[in-house]
Amino acid sequence: MNSLIILNIQAVMCLTAILVIYVTYLRPWFAAQPFGPAVLPGLLVHSFRFVGLTMLVNGQIDPELPRSSIQLMAFGDLAAAVTALAAAIAVAAKSKMATPLVAVFVVVGGVDFAIAIPTGLKAGVFESYLGGMWIVIQYYVPLVLLTQIYITYRLINHLRGYSGTAVLRRDAQ
Repeated sequence: MNSLIILNIQAVMCLTAILVIYVTYLRPWFAAQPFGPAVLPGLLVHSFRFVGLTMLVNGQIDPELPRSSIQLMAFGDLAAAVTALAAAIAVAAKSKMATPLVAVFVVVGGVDFAIAIPTGLKAGVFESYLGGMWIVIQYYVPLVLLTQIYITYRLINHLRGYSGTAVLRRDAQ
C-alpha cells in the first residue's frame, strides 16, 4: 500500500477519534465558556507547532526533498507557533490585545495550512521518509487542524458579539 494512502487512513482515523472526544466530552464545556477561556487551550496546542522545525534538522527526513519546500513548511509552522503563543499570553492576561492577537494567529495559522498542505503534496513529502515527523503528522496535525477551525469559529462568533452560551444555543439548533 502506498504511503500517502496509509497517511490518509491514519489521519482520518485520528480526526474521527478527536471529533468523538470533542463532541462527547469537550463541546459542552467549551460552548459554555466565554471567548478567552474557550480558545486558550487550542492556542496552547498551536504553540507547539515549532516542532515543524525538526524537518530542517539533518537526518530527520529524506534529504532528497526540496529544501525550499521544507523551509517554507517549517517556518510557516514556527510563525503559527509564535503568533499562537503571543495570543495565548494575551488571552491568559486578559489583555485588550487578546482578540487582535487571536485574529493574527487565525490568519497566520490558516495561511500556513493553505500553503503547507499543497507544498508538501507537490514536493512528495508525504510519500518520503519522515522519521519521527510521521507521528507528528498522524497525531498532532489533525488536532491542530481541528483546533484551528474551532478557534476561527469562536473568533468569528466573538466578533459578531455571541457569547459562549449563545454559541451553544446556535449549535444545538
